[in-house]
Amino acid sequence: MKNRVLVFLSFFVSLLIIPVINILSVPDLASLKWSKAFFYNMDFAVNRISRLLYPYGISVSPKQVIIGRDGWLYLGDKEGQTLTVDRSPPTEADRALGEKIGSAAQAWDAYLSGKGVKLFRIMVGPNKGSIYPDQLPVWARPPSPNVADTLFAGTGELRYIDLRKPLLVAKALQLEALYYKADTHWNRLGAGIAFRAFGRQVAEAAPELRWPPETAYEIIRVEPRAGGDLANFLRIRDLPDVEPVVRVSDLSVQTTQFYLHTKTSIRPGGNPVVGALAEPILVTSEGALNYKKVLWLRDSFGIAMSPFMAATFSDVLQISWHDVKTPEKFAQLIDEFKPEYVFVTVVERDSREKFFITLPPAISVPEAKEGGPATGTGGDSGRINLPK
Repeated sequence: MKNRVLVFLSFFVSLLIIPVINILSVPDLASLKWSKAFFYNMDFAVNRISRLLYPYGISVSPKQVIIGRDGWLYLGDKEGQTLTVDRSPPTEADRALGEKIGSAAQAWDAYLSGKGVKLFRIMVGPNKGSIYPDQLPVWARPPSPNVADTLFAGTGELRYIDLRKPLLVAKALQLEALYYKADTHWNRLGAGIAFRAFGRQVAEAAPELRWPPETAYEIIRVEPRAGGDLANFLRIRDLPDVEPVVRVSDLSVQTTQFYLHTKTSIRPGGNPVVGALAEPILVTSEGALNYKKVLWLRDSFGIAMSPFMAATFSDVLQISWHDVKTPEKFAQLIDEFKPEYVFVTVVERDSREKFFITLPPAISVPEAKEGGPATGTGGDSGRINLPK
């Protein structure tokens, strides 16, 4: 009976203490949230437990993040089974999917060419574990060949740009890391090296374009930075990290960011990064190397790369490819913006999503004049189906 009373009293006291701790943790009264979820939030306890376990390589949220060597953090399986896919050998289904994705890219290339687009390219930002497998736990390291190898075997290298090799080469030459230690993304140095490799491949097909000088990719300084998404998953938001700042910020480029639909100016001046995209953003650049219009479908790996894109092209419409849910919406963007170039940036773990196997809409063909065949038709439907 005495033990039950002690348990009850401990539980009752904790019900009183937890809200007090949460109230004392806010910086001011305006930050108080009068809700049960706020008063009984246990993040402060998880934070303390996580701090105790982190040095021993134990994650409080292994589904979201695993801890590698020297405190390096990596995605777990909660985001698209990233860990399982990365460490699995490729299958026949993976090979077939890669070919299907390659066929879809070929179809979109033909469609976009018919709309006046000069060049269509998809660059794949490697998973952190593809560039830094040495910092992963041994059991989590990707095999060779892996699923990504099978993807690129199916797509070929014409429209898809595999950025693993240039980043691996740079990793061996650079003193600074190319990815954040406590975040899933590449840093500004890694993004710059990826953009330079992207530019070199695009230059082979579009020699009319100019690209930033080699000095734009040099490190100016290294700044301290708090941990990112992976640190947040561990509830240790102040894990230390670093940001190598490169010289692209020194180029004489002045940008203005607009929300596309409202034309509202967001941030004029300088050449800052363009963060996560809640809606389409048009970036115009005074002093860009090319007076060209680019439609850039991107994800969060485009954030650190965005100053390089702005320095290179005068008008860049940026939209998350996640939000271009249908071929019709993609086609509508092309018709409205009329870009000269269409580029896509996608992280490796998302490169096999449904979006990348979706085929373009069929092209309507003008009706034939009376007494004559319809020009360019492939049959009686009056429409052209692009290659599948």
